[in-house]
Amino acid sequence: MPRETILTFDLGTMNCKVCLWDLSGRLLASADESHPTHHPHPDWAEQDAADWWRASLAAAQSCLAGQDPSRIAAIGLSSQREGVVPVGQDGHPLDRCIIWMDRRCREQSARLGEEFGVSFLHRHTGVAPDPNYTACKLLWLREHRPEILQKAALFLQPRDFLYHRLTGEPATDYTLASRTMMIDIRRQAWWPAMFERVGVRIDQFPPLYRSTQTPGTLARETAALLGLPPGIPVALGGGDRSCEAVGAGLSGSRASDSTGTATQVSMVTGRLPDDPGRVPCGIHALPDRYLFELGISTTASALRWLRNLVGLGPGQTRLLDREAAESPPGARGLLVFPFFMGARSTRWNPDARGLILGLSLGHTRGDIVRALLEGVAFEVATCLDGLRKLGVVPGELAVIGGGGKSEVWAQIKADVLGMPVARLRYTEAASLGAAILAAAAVGLVEDPLAAASAWNPPVRRFTPDPEAARLYQDRRRLFEDVYTALSPYYARLRL
Repeated sequence: MPRETILTFDLGTMNCKVCLWDLSGRLLASADESHPTHHPHPDWAEQDAADWWRASLAAAQSCLAGQDPSRIAAIGLSSQREGVVPVGQDGHPLDRCIIWMDRRCREQSARLGEEFGVSFLHRHTGVAPDPNYTACKLLWLREHRPEILQKAALFLQPRDFLYHRLTGEPATDYTLASRTMMIDIRRQAWWPAMFERVGVRIDQFPPLYRSTQTPGTLARETAALLGLPPGIPVALGGGDRSCEAVGAGLSGSRASDSTGTATQVSMVTGRLPDDPGRVPCGIHALPDRYLFELGISTTASALRWLRNLVGLGPGQTRLLDREAAESPPGARGLLVFPFFMGARSTRWNPDARGLILGLSLGHTRGDIVRALLEGVAFEVATCLDGLRKLGVVPGELAVIGGGGKSEVWAQIKADVLGMPVARLRYTEAASLGAAILAAAAVGLVEDPLAAASAWNPPVRRFTPDPEAARLYQDRRRLFEDVYTALSPYYARLRL
């Protein structure tokens, strides 16, 4: 029987999702398994790599139940980015992974910016200093846990750890390397000066490969755990946002809004600007392409926080969605600023914090939810403005991720942005993108963009309502005025 299916692992911030796809883009089976995040101190966020592996195995075993393992042609991977797990000589983690949303290394981030120059770092590495990035986390470890740096044989991002467990091979790709602040993005090679500054060696990082390469195959021991034949090619795939860009078919004027724990606004271009302004850019999963992306740290995670705060369970998020739809545009005068873990996008203000402004005794829970959805949409507009300043002009927004399933949120975004919004067949586009990259790696897909267009077409379009769009122009100006007025005070909130 021919091998004609692709197995994918998407190791996200909250769970690992495993999917099985056929070569027409049909989802044959899927399963996910959650893993915890630990917050031992305010602004800290850590995960155990052992929990990633447990969740990956459990999800894969559920997904593959009743499937024919002999038909699997390749395995593709996607994951959260920027977090780093130190691994010892025995292949086991030495400590928890400081994940992307952790903000403890603000001082280290600021110091690297002062020493190298913020603009230079942005031009040289594709990103400006921020606690998100791997270099800042490693400098924090150097200053607070130096024994970890000395003992580590490898430093692995989440996808790299999963790849190492599946194949036994250390490997990373350019999409993840682009989120370290440790790569020379124009030479596409590790940057020795930053390695020296943060106290690690280049040989402690995995070799660099393209996203469609397969440096390893499924190891015998792991294959036995999964009930699969050993030797299946394992394609590297990429970071979640690059895989989403592939799965959403980003090219030309199509931008994407991926909303899960956070929101990322992305576009793909064939050129790297001399001055990227305040827009992070990285090497894309597809050849000769770059990915521009701007992020909002807490979006659906802020919605979950609100859901939990009012005593609702995980299955009641749709209730909040319905209540938000009952609130009119403008949320009866409320504004919510979704900066619960700092402001990213083009603001780069790690001290910014969330705010609900305008509350009265007459407001409902639905008003607060709608104001949060609108606040996120205002930040998406800020992200798109940052892209326009680089001459990258969006004409359509594809909504993906879990938040892409909300019709009221999609309509709010269309109204705030004044542009069409498309919901694609598969809103979980990272898994689909990993499948396309894996299929390309073994020669089963010739043109990844054509495959994305065929496998994941739009199924619903939302067009701006002129009256709501006019109202949101005024509300967004007020949103910006309030943020500007409060900016000097955010740092004083720290205790």
